[in-house]
This record gives sequence, C-alpha cells and structure tokens, in this order.
Amino acid sequence: MGGLALGPMALSGERAAVLAGLIVLLLATGLIARRMGPAIAGWASAAAISGGIAARLGFVVQNATTYLADPLSVFAIWQGGFSPLWGIAGFALATGWHLWRNPDLILPAAASVLFAVGGWNIVWQLTRGEAVALPSGAVLATLSGAPVAPGDWEGRPLVINLWASWCPPCRREMPMMAELAAADTGAEFVFVNQGEGAEAVRRYLSREGIVIAPVLDPTSQLMRHYGSMGLPVTLFIDAQGQLHTAHMGEISRAGLLAGIAAIRTGTE
Repeated sequence: MGGLALGPMALSGERAAVLAGLIVLLLATGLIARRMGPAIAGWASAAAISGGIAARLGFVVQNATTYLADPLSVFAIWQGGFSPLWGIAGFALATGWHLWRNPDLILPAAASVLFAVGGWNIVWQLTRGEAVALPSGAVLATLSGAPVAPGDWEGRPLVINLWASWCPPCRREMPMMAELAAADTGAEFVFVNQGEGAEAVRRYLSREGIVIAPVLDPTSQLMRHYGSMGLPVTLFIDAQGQLHTAHMGEISRAGLLAGIAAIRTGTE
C-alpha cells in the first residue's frame, strides 16, 4: 500500500507526496524571495492555502448528504477527504489572481511549481504501493478459533479494517464502521484485529457494546502483507481480490462510503 514513516508518525504515499511537494514549493519560493522580495513567497502561501481549502470543500460538496447529517465532521481534516481536482483548481485560481496583479512573478512561479511537482513525483514513486492481492497463504482465526483463509474473501467488494483495541483512532472510528458494516452498503466488512488475543478482543467489544464478528491475526500477517506502517488501516478490495486503495489512519464516514463506491464500480 506504500507509505512513509517519520518517527512515530506514518503517512500514506499520497499524503507524503503532497507534503513533499508543498515543502519544495515553499523552500523554492523562500529562496527566490531573497532576491525578488516577499511577493513570490506570498503567492506560494496563498496558493497552497487556497488549494487545500478548495480540495476539502470539493470533497465535502461531493459527499454533501453525509456531511449534512454531521456538519462538524467537515472540520475533521485528519480523517482525510480531499478532492485533487478541486485542489488544483483552487491553486490555479489563486495563482492566476497573483500573476495578473504581478506579471513579474510568472517565470519564478512557474519554476517553483516545476520543482514542487518534481518533489511530489519523486516521493510518490518511492512510496506508492504496488497492486496487492489477498494473501492466499495466510491463515487467520475467528474468536472461537475456527480457521479463516483470506483467499476465500475474493469475489465481492470488500472493506478490510486492520485495528487493535489499544489504538485510539481505531476506537474512535470503530462504532461508525460497525454501523455501516451492518447496513446495506454493497460491500462486505472484515475487521481483522492485529496482534491481540481472543480474550482482549472480547473484553473490548463487550465493554464498548460493539457488535462485529472480528477475525484474529495474532502475528499481524496482514500488516506485513500490505506493508502497513501503523494502525488503523482501511483496505478497499475489489471483487477480483486486488487492493484498490488504502486509507492509513482514522477514516470518516464520507471517506468510507466514497471508497466503497469506488470498489463497487463495475460490479452492479
């Protein structure tokens, strides 16, 4: 699935690449500003902020029904949920406004963007994941100890949530995910606990009143198979058993539903 670990913080490949591009943009414009003045740095900051706001706004608009039910979740940006096309449009609009007011910025701005795109591409190539199929050789277990073979899950759209009871973001997203797992979303949910025993999982589910049928992965085989660098991780698997996308970290209801919609394409 790809990603980048910075000490205790783990970033998905997509987030790491965007962060790298942003850092390169700000560094390049900061250096140019020493010779041209602060206008170029002001453009970079304004364009980056405009792009980020537009990307978030675009995702919220695309998932308006979900966010209308819980308006405050619009501000939970740590859960992800950004539209790349809207972000590019916001960046372009802010850039066009600044360049119209100060045409002298055209060449240095263009150079800075090229450097930023190069930084984004390098990190993306280094961190992006490869196509990964369900692990045919892994053997997991139910709470009662019955064996579970992940290869048998192939054939329908699938959401796999890798979690642990000691993980705060796992606990925050679990009630929402359990609710959608019980609904008719068009995808099957599998909650695969990483590294804990049956008794610890039972105590957690009983204490929180969460109703799911978890699968146990005491040796964290799925984390290694998919190259996960942290928890929680939500894997969206298509009907052919191939990893379509992976979300590292806490996921929102809108992000979860959008991921399900993507893997359902072509199966209806």
